[in-house]
Amino acid sequence: MRAAFNSLAARLLLASALLLPIFLGATGFYLDRSYRVSIEAAQAERMQLLILTLLAEAEFDQALQLPLQLLEARFNQPDSGLYAQVTDSNKKLLWFSPSALTQTPEDLSFEPPDLPIGGKYFSRGHNLFQQSYQVAWQSEEQTEVPLLFTVLETVAPADAQLTTYRRHLVLWLSGSTLLLLGCQTLILLWSLRPLHKLAQDISRIESGAVEKLDNSYPREVQAVTDSLNTLLVSEKKRQERVRNTLSDLAHSLKTPLAVIRNADSTERDYGPLVREQTSQMEEIVGYQLRRAAGGSHKLLQVVAIESVAKRLRTSLLKVYADKAMSIELNIESGCVFRGDERDLMELLGILMDNACKYGTREVRVLATGGSEQPLLVTVEDDGEGIPPTLREAILKRGVRADTQQSGHGIGLAVAADLTETYLGTLELSESALGGALLRIMLPR
Repeated sequence: MRAAFNSLAARLLLASALLLPIFLGATGFYLDRSYRVSIEAAQAERMQLLILTLLAEAEFDQALQLPLQLLEARFNQPDSGLYAQVTDSNKKLLWFSPSALTQTPEDLSFEPPDLPIGGKYFSRGHNLFQQSYQVAWQSEEQTEVPLLFTVLETVAPADAQLTTYRRHLVLWLSGSTLLLLGCQTLILLWSLRPLHKLAQDISRIESGAVEKLDNSYPREVQAVTDSLNTLLVSEKKRQERVRNTLSDLAHSLKTPLAVIRNADSTERDYGPLVREQTSQMEEIVGYQLRRAAGGSHKLLQVVAIESVAKRLRTSLLKVYADKAMSIELNIESGCVFRGDERDLMELLGILMDNACKYGTREVRVLATGGSEQPLLVTVEDDGEGIPPTLREAILKRGVRADTQQSGHGIGLAVAADLTETYLGTLELSESALGGALLRIMLPR
């Protein structure tokens, strides 16, 4: 039973099955009452016409006189169900119709009402309808004689008519109830179809057939599907961010590890060097964990680019000592980066490391602006450069221009992501030195 109530369709159908009979039953009650009232109103009007007919046939001299054969034939037939009588002001019976000859006084007993002249009264007894009309008859002596004309008629024809109407009414309302329940079932099936479709689409997402809800849904369901799509996109981005963070962490740790690996353990400064690089690796790990948690730190501080570039140059000269690289820094005075220092270290480190890796002997770093003007950082080398056909693809993770070099092909993709985080752009072109030129532009 509880499982049945967990269904929206079952709940709505049960509610309809309970409410429709109540509603249609109340409708039937008021229709039956209205029809009965209309029957009794028509009956009262018809009986009043019969009284007026009797008045037209009546004469009063010393006593009330009516013809032996009345115009209404049923008044002349004993036990016809239609009766008439006239009483005086003392409620004394002055005349009754031939149809009442077979009736006992108890059969025609009623309480004559006290009516003003011209007053009418209609009522329904147990077996008879009663219509009374009070008149004042002017006699030959110019005196007014109060007379009460009363017509009585059996209720059997009206009850039979009402019974027939009720039978048809019950049949029609019962049929209407079944029809409405059937229509309600069809409407529910049609209305709930989007929910069934939504459940199927979610199952397809769970099975991996699709990645999000692409079908159009009714306005009432669209808010739910939009929220689900947002959740799916957010979860996908979170998973991608975790994967990227692991890749970025591995990529960021390459430089300090290379510095330690290339250092001579017999030299006096080997211990401080290891401690410095270890501390840097700890900072890198903490930085990447903050990024994985979604911590955004735009425009939190102002970082001098020259100091960061010098630190990176010192480390890279040790990493690429075998190439005897020349790293030239042309940093404009007062050139700053508005953001997190680790972001700048990561961004500039990737570009300079890339230039050292693919350059031959010379790397040039240029930086201008950053305070009142947009920041422009350019890193170029004298290597073979990047073919124009690969310049767009190389900014994607896993794509590398030179498969002979070691690495995972994520460095420039990380740089592009960081640049986009700061609403900037990363461009690749050809350097005047003959190799690649990488240009970063960040808004002020």
